[in-house]
Amino acid sequence: MSSPTIKASAGENVLAKLRGRKMHLSPALMKVAEYVINEPHKVIHQTLVDLADNSGSSEASVVRFCRDAGYSSFAAFKIDLSISLLKESPQVDDNEDDCVKSSLARTVSSLNDTATLLDRELLDKTVELIGQADNIYFFGVGASATIATYGEYRMMRLGMKTRALNDMHSAVMTASCMRKNDAVVLISGSGNTQDVIHTAYKAKKQGSAIIAITGNTRSELANIATLTLHTAVPESAFSAGAFYSKAAQMFVIDLIANGILGKYPKLKEAVSRTAESIVFSQ
Repeated sequence: MSSPTIKASAGENVLAKLRGRKMHLSPALMKVAEYVINEPHKVIHQTLVDLADNSGSSEASVVRFCRDAGYSSFAAFKIDLSISLLKESPQVDDNEDDCVKSSLARTVSSLNDTATLLDRELLDKTVELIGQADNIYFFGVGASATIATYGEYRMMRLGMKTRALNDMHSAVMTASCMRKNDAVVLISGSGNTQDVIHTAYKAKKQGSAIIAITGNTRSELANIATLTLHTAVPESAFSAGAFYSKAAQMFVIDLIANGILGKYPKLKEAVSRTAESIVFSQ
């Protein structure tokens, strides 16, 4: 089972991690996180007391915030934050009048943050697990259902036995009949979608592999899953159905499919056959 424990790695993109986890923090820690995200250039020059005062929180909350982020001290946190600022792309201006530039910037930011948050070792394990599965199922609710259909399409092009489950009844019935060498990919930005969680428990009872694609590695879904792939999540719940909020999930599906093709070159024959089969419709 994947672990929800957060550990900081030297030189990691602190801001990307905070944006990805902000909505899952307690109210007290969220105050600190929001200030750091909005004013990172000021924070690197502040003391612990300064950050507490400016974020409207307590010194104890700042200490907990740093520990929660995987740092032993505020000083260690500031070092990685400073490094992150050297790598960070300009963030989206909420008052941007050009909707094309705004949408593009949000999408690029979502993909960059996801690339930063993804654990490459877990991605490799996912590729191996799905590549060896007898059957691969995808399930998501709402806008995530579209990503499940995309997952089915990518696996189908590789010649694999796959199916996207488009409602809770088909999901739980299928999960209750899954076998040990089957895999189910469950997609939920919050990691707390009840239909998805219920399906996960059914699949777990059958001993099947559960891959979670979620923006919350501390969610119930992440705790149930065999492997959890962390994606960037949108800043606002109101934007949950927007393209940039789903782009990260689609990106992860793409990485899995490309990884499987790279690990199992013989599947290129299936790609050629499936491509030839639809030439007539081009």
